[in-house]
Amino acid sequence: MVRSGVLLTPRDRAMLAWIGRHGIVTPEQLARRFFARSDGDLGMRVAYRRFAKLESLGLMRRDATPHSRSPHVIRLTQAGATAGEIDIAPARLVEPEIRHSLALVDLMEELTAEHPDCTVRTEREIRTDRWHERSSGTRRPGRGRTPDGELTLASGKVVAVELDLTPKRTKDFERILRSYKQERFNQVWWYVLPGTLPRLMRVVADNRADDYVEVRPWAG
Repeated sequence: MVRSGVLLTPRDRAMLAWIGRHGIVTPEQLARRFFARSDGDLGMRVAYRRFAKLESLGLMRRDATPHSRSPHVIRLTQAGATAGEIDIAPARLVEPEIRHSLALVDLMEELTAEHPDCTVRTEREIRTDRWHERSSGTRRPGRGRTPDGELTLASGKVVAVELDLTPKRTKDFERILRSYKQERFNQVWWYVLPGTLPRLMRVVADNRADDYVEVRPWAG
């Protein structure tokens, strides 16, 4: 719990909720979201002071990573999840997943900026919601694929977001396509590295999925 007498600001609670929804973020990503200045610069000094305060309160923690581009990441403690009022457990730090997790934060933020009227769910939110649905008996186990993110656009269209940064065999791509066919998304936006783009586009076309799967380049 937060120590008695310590006042958390609405921005503090929004920061905690945002971290919890994504799981892990870098200090720069958090500063870009909450401390960007009108001139486009990031207020990193102010941001780090606030990070240190929330860390001292036991609401967030910083972890070192082996990645040179993101030597430290931030994640919540259980007290931070409670203070942020989110029904998602704090993320575990899994080193092989760090690169994908951080790239996904950038992608979802980019899509949110492109579609300001959309509603966003992160993968962690989707998994938590599905767990509750299975527990209540409203969702059967094993159905379909859990996307890396989800956008509900102003039009009502629900878009699954898939981010693929690792090489895959054709049959692995086809397995993912089959699992999406078990879901009810209106469209899938599948982001891959530019070198993978032509092959995945062929796989999607060969499987007659190009009417609802849009392959997009990701160079983030």
